[in-house]
Amino acid sequence: MWNNPSREWMYNRIDPYTSHVSGEYLAGVEQFIDFASSHVEDRKGRFYCPCVVCQNSKRMKAATISSHLLSRGFMANNYVCGTHEPIGFDGENVYAGMANDGENVYAGMVNDAFHGSVPYNEYNEHDQSGNDHVHEEPTQEAKRFYDMLAAANTPLYDGCREGQSQLSLAARFMNNKVDYNLSETCMDGWAELFTEYLPEGNQATGSYYETKTLMRKLGLPYYTYDVCIDNCMLFWKDDEKLGNCKFCGKPRYKESEGRTRIPYSKMWYLPIGDRLKRMYQSQKTAASMRWHAEHESEAGLMCHPSDAAEWKNFQQFHPSFAEEPRNVYLGLCTHGFNPFGMSKNHSLWPVILTPYNLPPDMCMNSEYLFLTILNSGPNHPRASLDVFLQPLIEELKELWHNGVEAYDVSCDQNFILKAVLLWTISDFPAYGMLSGWTTHGRISCPICMEDTKSFWLPGGRKTCWFDCHRRFLPLNHPLRKDKKHFVKGKNAVHEYPPASLTGEQVLYERIKTAEPPKTSDCGGNGHENKVDGYGDWHNWHKESILWELPYWTDLNLRHNLDVMHIEKNILDNVMYTMMNVKDKSKDTVKSRIDVSRFCDRPELHVDDRGRAPFPIWRLSAKAKKSLLEWVKSEVRFPDGYVADLASCADINADKFSGMKSHDCHVFMERLLPFVFAELLPRNVHLALSSIGAFFRDLSTRSLELSRVQLLKENIVMILCNLEKIFPPSFFDVMEHLPVHLPYEAELGGPVQYRWMYPFERFFKRLKGKAKNKRYPAGSIVQSYMNDEISYFSEHYFASHISTAIRRRTSRYDEGEVPVYPVPVPDIFTQVGRPSGKSSEFWLTEQDYTCAHAYVLRNCDYFRPFESMLDAQIRDEYLELSDDEVEATRNHQNFPPWSHELVEGPENKVKSWPIFFTRGYMFHTRNHGRTRKTMNYGVCVRGQNYSEASHEEDFFGTVEKIIELEYPGLVNLKITLFYCEWFNPKVGKGIRISDGGVVDVLQSKRYQNYEPFILGSQADQVCYLSYPNTKRPRKMWLSICKVNPRNVVQGKFTENDMVILQQSVDEAPPSMIEEVIVESLVDGNHQDEPIDFDIEDAEGEDEFHCNSSTSEDEDEEEGEDEE
Repeated sequence: MWNNPSREWMYNRIDPYTSHVSGEYLAGVEQFIDFASSHVEDRKGRFYCPCVVCQNSKRMKAATISSHLLSRGFMANNYVCGTHEPIGFDGENVYAGMANDGENVYAGMVNDAFHGSVPYNEYNEHDQSGNDHVHEEPTQEAKRFYDMLAAANTPLYDGCREGQSQLSLAARFMNNKVDYNLSETCMDGWAELFTEYLPEGNQATGSYYETKTLMRKLGLPYYTYDVCIDNCMLFWKDDEKLGNCKFCGKPRYKESEGRTRIPYSKMWYLPIGDRLKRMYQSQKTAASMRWHAEHESEAGLMCHPSDAAEWKNFQQFHPSFAEEPRNVYLGLCTHGFNPFGMSKNHSLWPVILTPYNLPPDMCMNSEYLFLTILNSGPNHPRASLDVFLQPLIEELKELWHNGVEAYDVSCDQNFILKAVLLWTISDFPAYGMLSGWTTHGRISCPICMEDTKSFWLPGGRKTCWFDCHRRFLPLNHPLRKDKKHFVKGKNAVHEYPPASLTGEQVLYERIKTAEPPKTSDCGGNGHENKVDGYGDWHNWHKESILWELPYWTDLNLRHNLDVMHIEKNILDNVMYTMMNVKDKSKDTVKSRIDVSRFCDRPELHVDDRGRAPFPIWRLSAKAKKSLLEWVKSEVRFPDGYVADLASCADINADKFSGMKSHDCHVFMERLLPFVFAELLPRNVHLALSSIGAFFRDLSTRSLELSRVQLLKENIVMILCNLEKIFPPSFFDVMEHLPVHLPYEAELGGPVQYRWMYPFERFFKRLKGKAKNKRYPAGSIVQSYMNDEISYFSEHYFASHISTAIRRRTSRYDEGEVPVYPVPVPDIFTQVGRPSGKSSEFWLTEQDYTCAHAYVLRNCDYFRPFESMLDAQIRDEYLELSDDEVEATRNHQNFPPWSHELVEGPENKVKSWPIFFTRGYMFHTRNHGRTRKTMNYGVCVRGQNYSEASHEEDFFGTVEKIIELEYPGLVNLKITLFYCEWFNPKVGKGIRISDGGVVDVLQSKRYQNYEPFILGSQADQVCYLSYPNTKRPRKMWLSICKVNPRNVVQGKFTENDMVILQQSVDEAPPSMIEEVIVESLVDGNHQDEPIDFDIEDAEGEDEFHCNSSTSEDEDEEEGEDEE
């Protein structure tokens, strides 16, 4: 029995007096190993290692775990909820290898799936040997449980290995179907093959139908409801028995001679309550669902929505809800897609819910995006979306008021589970469908509402948001008095920003005043007749069904503006206008006519021949060619960072084409801040670079409140600078919306949890599941049900089984931590994995000395001797300062007495071209020089260019990747990078722009010979040259810093799990200054004809139905750079 309940010894590994492992710690580790070995072991005698590196992620033998704990120590918070027992396993594979309860892995899976669903007496009185003492017939749910338990305990065939059962094989079958999107015919073939080749009398399922029938008993429920063919109403509850629509009178069913009545249209509803209960029934997710309440973040830092103001405000409004950490906080997303591509018109609108309780490394993953609603199409729902939301709103109200009984397997407790919907996520047209505020027309901004300064452009025949942002400037700002660079003759001295309305103000002072109808009262198509004042002083076309939620008025951020689509639209407008793309540019004859009407810019007027001066914002033919060729051949990012940008550069057409949202995201945030420095006048470059830097800083995974406040101030000046340069037609609503994004970030936290990228990828997966082209929606739902079963059963697979979710990180697998028979310094246990063809070579004497000295200096065991060396230098050179002592030490070899302690490594070393570590993949420069990607840029961090710091970041390239081996009984090994460094001095080899862009001078190298670093110290960067129309005098390279894959950004307190984090990835942002614009005409170019016709007029479709299907559904690239 475990008899050491105190945990203090776990975190007192080193005796402060002897600097060695304490006796208490040695005894505690021995007792821990004995206890864990006797309680949690598989047939190989392995269990999960709780050291600070492994963190319960890998199963190992007891001796290996003992070595890890002695050399590294325990991970933080080594507890199980509700107990004080130590653990040697993690939630993901808690059943893998466990036999202490006498049940196999899949029997445990069945117990988890049915816990709370089977009545207590039936659950406990059933004898697995077949003797059933219950005299009454079991319920349907209990019968499903018994059938699944029998399938889990019945051997696959006589003599099979332990754990191989009919259920285990069916679970693997179903997982392969889901992972590879296999057809039913393919599954039938595999089932027939297994049945034929396994021994006679085997229990394998003989077809996909049998596999599905068995596994669906683990599935969760769904319901179908008939819908009016015109989306007027739902046939449910009181209207369930109606045969015709009560609004339009059209029949519910198709004419049919058979007994089965077929509806014209229907929807699928997958209850969210059952899916949330399943989250607490799984060992992998149950404890993680409390993370939001148990973690503690740094003050003033937002790494998760739970750190942000909206979450905290809601908990203050509803303290009783906040008291239960297992209550769930949800986000909702909806968007349309066409399952047939462009071949025919068909609109499906799934509604997705996702829980925000999870930690950052799990939150927003595809397995936690729950399909809740799906219509059958083919009609676009338009204003009738609320018809389909009715079952969800009904359940959300029930989850708020009464909750549902759930079982938390991590605490072994029953509890009442409640849930709240925090906000919605959608593109701008769907924003209007959800909120009831039409996002179209003069007052389309849902934040400014009727208090807008937008106006109509007669020439362009559309609404513009030109000169709408000076009102956000400080009251004494000089730009408020400017009458020349904005709307002519107009100042903004007495203009004030719109008021921030609470939910109650919106409902009672806006909606109730306008009195738009509810969908339930007028039907889905009853919103065509607008109420008085529509388009004049309000844009309410309906009262959203979301207002029925009792807490909706307590929320300030109810609907999120989607950064993904805003970013893409702005970049498209910028590039089309600057490259003067026909039918896409915002600079046309009609635009110049509007300039003459509204602006004091006579130099831009069009003459009688239709010719106009060449504006400063337009790229010359030479500059366009240089930019396109640069993107085609010079832009190289690390593997997986972005899709092939080169394919988007169409040199023959002088434009970019086919850029998806993620391509625009990378171009906007990584290239726009510097790309036009040599191609456009400085004032235009500064205006454009600042908008790129704004989105870059907004999209960081960790947001500091002080930076959000700076972004609030900067975006106003950025938009004013753009207004001083570009024509009014450039500014549609998308150029206006960024002014509200910092406020939403302040309320909701990092944008990664509130933008469309994860949902777009999920929609793409749904689209690929429409195998039955006659019934695409039904096909998608059935396939999604398989997904849910597969995700749940996958938790119970042995750790060696490869699945799609586990393969997310397989390519970037860093290997296992080196294990030694005795405790060794931490630098010899760094995680990393070499790859590629290895080679061997002999180190030069200089490299041998440098490499060995570098290892010694980075070894904690030799810190006392380093202090002795400092003392020796001070005694010899009394006049040296602290910095000079450090510099002298770094340039001297260790004295002979230190080398007596270590014999030194072998002179012959191994080398590899590739190395994986900390979420990075590094190449040597020679290996990567001919590739389209760049993985050999490296950075060793200093102090982020702080003025008080004497240590700069070092930037360089990886030339060699070597492994030093210290021969002897322990046989220590360590991986080093041999690098060439640029000069790290700011002002000599480094320059930093106001927008946070850091450049290195390619010709300046670091003079000291210090080539080696530990592989674990390296951060990855890539170097991008500047596009030029002429040969530059100095070759500056812009640095793009790369975030590691599968490593969560953020800073948490010591109470949280220790994870490798990357600090803010750019130089600190500064206040944006006003740009000076003396002339808007480029005098180096002659007047030229300008386009007249443009497809830029504002359409009449308020829901943008023709563009409702996302063009980004096929994007698979991750947003790894955030």
